[in-house]
Amino acid sequence: MKELFELEWMGGAAEHHFRKARPGIMDLPWGTLATEDYDPEVLIAARTTWTRSSLTEYRAIAGFTEAIRAMTEAKVPVDILGMASSFVADEVVHVELASRMAMELGGGTDMETDLDVLFMRADPKLTAFQRANEMVLRVSCVAEAFSGKMAVQSLAGTTHPLTRAVLERIIADESLHYRLGGVYFDWAKDRLTDEERTRLAGIALAGLKPYATTLPKPPDLTANGRRKATLEQVRAIGWVEARMFAGHVRDAVYKGIVKPLASYGIELDAAQLTAWFGAPVGEG
Repeated sequence: MKELFELEWMGGAAEHHFRKARPGIMDLPWGTLATEDYDPEVLIAARTTWTRSSLTEYRAIAGFTEAIRAMTEAKVPVDILGMASSFVADEVVHVELASRMAMELGGGTDMETDLDVLFMRADPKLTAFQRANEMVLRVSCVAEAFSGKMAVQSLAGTTHPLTRAVLERIIADESLHYRLGGVYFDWAKDRLTDEERTRLAGIALAGLKPYATTLPKPPDLTANGRRKATLEQVRAIGWVEARMFAGHVRDAVYKGIVKPLASYGIELDAAQLTAWFGAPVGEG
């Protein structure tokens, strides 16, 4: 059942422990993103973007939790488990950062989600190894790889110190989050059958479809002949310009997801990828 996405903060001992484990959040230059001159439509869109980012990061908490459980049941090396376990706290930090950015812009926007299906789980009828393969692929090799690559593009054009600091913190974490996929499949690759590789390719392809069909795009701020925001305002918010968005998505998919998976023999349907995202730059 869908319900309004809302966050709660306990404070006290819980906050003390969290801040000790993940310090520095309150040292960011909060309160410096002036919005007085922004068009109201732009602010609403920006608040929605950061609210959606907070929800995406919240889902990642569930995703890594499921991946860690699957890997534990599959008895993967304990150092891989240790690596992945730290990522849950990282994602909580990202939830806080994105939600604070929404507040900087005037507050979060109403957004509903089904908390019972935050992140798709592997079929319990699969073997523990198959479940681990699937969850690592879904979380690290697809979702985290995509969001990390897109965050890098956002940072490249961002000029405001607060937005840069937030994106830098997220990118530093997510570069490790999607590296987990490579570490895991380095261990798992010799155990994968051709049938399992084909199954995983299908799962990866299904995971990419929303990026071609339902992924929210940055608003075109020059629609109807009236520019609603200056380029500097767009960069301060942390948006990728609408005209560049499709190209960044294509690069994130091919370079961040398709190519690494192919190195483990997980080959995605090239014709379908081209239909969704166009041919990779320099090919076809």
